[in-house]
Amino acid sequence: MKYKMFIDDERWPTTPDWLICRASRDCILAVEYYGLPESIAFDHDLGGDDTSMTFIKWLDLRLGDGTLKLPENFEFSIHSQNPIGAKNIELYMNDIIRYY
Repeated sequence: MKYKMFIDDERWPTTPDWLICRASRDCILAVEYYGLPESIAFDHDLGGDDTSMTFIKWLDLRLGDGTLKLPENFEFSIHSQNPIGAKNIELYMNDIIRYY
């Protein structure tokens, strides 16, 4: 299934064509059910102790064990207001894309 994932615990995407995930667990369940999206828009902080890094680390493990494969032309963006968290997402996701 082709889709786009918007990860944020508060905000809404600017267009209605995104699957919204409010927590890292929502992201994991969506990927387990629908497969990897073509595009992911990341917020870092997802409320409480939850962050998008939980999902990204899970994604890295699934890619590493061959359970998942990045879609061709996969892309991501970051809209987090947390500059350190945004940089962590950027670095980790760029490493994932380079490696897999």
